[in-house]
Amino acid sequence: MLGSIPPVRHRRWRRDPVELRSVFQSQAHLVDVIDKPQAGFAKAVAAIRAELARAGQGRERRILVLGLQPQAGTTTLALNLALDAAQSGLPALLVDAGDGTLGLTRVFAADAPAGLGDVLGGRLALTRAILKDEGTGLAFLPRAGGLPSSLSGAIQSELFGTARRFGPIIVDGGSLGSDGLSRRFAEAADDIVLVVRGSKPVPTQIEEWRKEFGAQAGKLRGIVLNGA
Repeated sequence: MLGSIPPVRHRRWRRDPVELRSVFQSQAHLVDVIDKPQAGFAKAVAAIRAELARAGQGRERRILVLGLQPQAGTTTLALNLALDAAQSGLPALLVDAGDGTLGLTRVFAADAPAGLGDVLGGRLALTRAILKDEGTGLAFLPRAGGLPSSLSGAIQSELFGTARRFGPIIVDGGSLGSDGLSRRFAEAADDIVLVVRGSKPVPTQIEEWRKEFGAQAGKLRGIVLNGA
């Protein structure tokens, strides 16, 4: 277990748009690292990020966050990990590689003219495709633009290879098996974090997941039990 996210029992009703400090503050996803930095949710996210940093021995990491089932809370965790890093002064980059009705791009950047597909296809430099959240300094790469027919090596060379000034890089991979993109990110990432809702998984389940990741199983850094 890498950590657990506690339930959020009292959600704040935001009435005045002036209160917003970040474009990511909306009703679609919890962003309690901004809204309630002293609450249990924000502290849990900070502890998980600190544990990942220790596992990486202080080096800036490329972290893939994957849900073990649909609606596991992968997007919420990835978003808050990235915001927590950005608010700590780190040049964090959040990448949307998930797919769903409440995906980061669909909620926050539905009209983005370019994004991940253009970078992986070599049609646009990363610096031209990212969006910047002025309130927190977080850089965001939306899932926009058609993906190239072959992704072999493209994530490592076109994205991670040109993102050396960013770190950590947090990738929202959506749910496990939702599409082949998450598998390709697993091949290129340094660390993989699995998110699960419900009861704590038993060792036999964890072993099955390790087998499913095959050669990438050594990158599994742990499981986050999401109760939010």
